[in-house]
Amino acid sequence: MDDRQEVKSLKKALRVLKVMNQKGDATVSDIAGAIGVPRTTAYRLLETLATEGYIERQPHSPYYRLTSEVLQLASGFQNQNLLLEIAQPLIYDLGAKIGWSVSLSTPRAAEMITRITTNHDTALALDRYMIGHGVPMLHATTGFCYLAFCTDIEREIVIGMARASGDPLQSLAHHREKLDSALQRVRTRGFCNLEFAQYREGNVGVPLIAGERPLGGIVMRYIKSAMTGQRLLNEYIPQLTALSSQISEQYSARTGGSKWHAEIRTNLRN
Repeated sequence: MDDRQEVKSLKKALRVLKVMNQKGDATVSDIAGAIGVPRTTAYRLLETLATEGYIERQPHSPYYRLTSEVLQLASGFQNQNLLLEIAQPLIYDLGAKIGWSVSLSTPRAAEMITRITTNHDTALALDRYMIGHGVPMLHATTGFCYLAFCTDIEREIVIGMARASGDPLQSLAHHREKLDSALQRVRTRGFCNLEFAQYREGNVGVPLIAGERPLGGIVMRYIKSAMTGQRLLNEYIPQLTALSSQISEQYSARTGGSKWHAEIRTNLRN
């Protein structure tokens, strides 16, 4: 980058956060020495970061301390980029093994967005959905997987948005008893299988959950005329569940714990 395009004060502020993240509480003199600036500059940087809420000065002390607000700077990476970094090679491996298209979707408002897909790596995919493709939650296998395990408040918001949209693909939002029954079935079985008459492809998906928090879902698309329900249940759903478990366990090892997949494996055996 051209030096003229750099915001040097921003670079210094980021160095301050990095130093405090590594070393803990710091004084003006500590920061001045660590990043090689005069004390007056270090003071201005610390006070600016304090004004923005990223650090705070300790009462009756010369020390500044990071606040929880700095976690917001990393939340986007932690919640999505880290997940995709872990999931991508595992999804590609399963896609190559089974031949069918495998994708990972995460929620955005009332849609499920394709984040990873093997669509273009298999001759068995009839439709070529791109990364970033969105599907209404109540028309998506992964949407049902997500809604089955998200919080009640979030579920009600999404259902309300689906009702207000007037989208015929989300007509189930107007039939609450049927919708609740469908979501309960996903919770009990640990997977969702949707086939629509207007499409030659069917979809089977499993939730992706870390700890108690759903992150999205993994879906396999297949040609309906080449698949049976028994084959889905005996061959493909266990593989999708195992894949979800792998991703969740690796993600949870860096961000938290998960007991959900063990319960699902027990349900599938029973």
